[in-house]
Amino acid sequence: MPARRLGGDEGATTELVIAAPAFLFMIMLIVQAGLYFHASSIASAAAQEGARAATVQGGSIPEGRRLANDFVQTLAPRLLDDVEVDGRYVDGGELVRMTVRGDVTEVFELPGVDLDFTVQETSEGVIERFRPATDAPPTDAP
Repeated sequence: MPARRLGGDEGATTELVIAAPAFLFMIMLIVQAGLYFHASSIASAAAQEGARAATVQGGSIPEGRRLANDFVQTLAPRLLDDVEVDGRYVDGGELVRMTVRGDVTEVFELPGVDLDFTVQETSEGVIERFRPATDAPPTDAP
């Protein structure tokens, strides 16, 4: 009796069973990458908003932290988890550095694999100091 060859529907089904999980995995990976880059953009914008609020005349680090945290909660409440906002004065109190860190929501989990999608973005700004028009500009003497 001659050997039976797979052909027609049986061969197509076998190919589908092998290719479908790989195709679905690639789609989920693309979606996860898109979420990661969107979360990075949101964290960067929040850090910039927080730094801006802390550097304006009358602004403060706590006000910048609050604004950055509100920014994330307004634009991406379910995209970023465990959001941490840190602000501090640097360069002798001349600059404000605002950092936003958070964990990106995972689209899928692989058994036995710990995936860590964490974003961290930082923004710095010079503290604004206004002086009367009659005052001479500061000079940087070496």
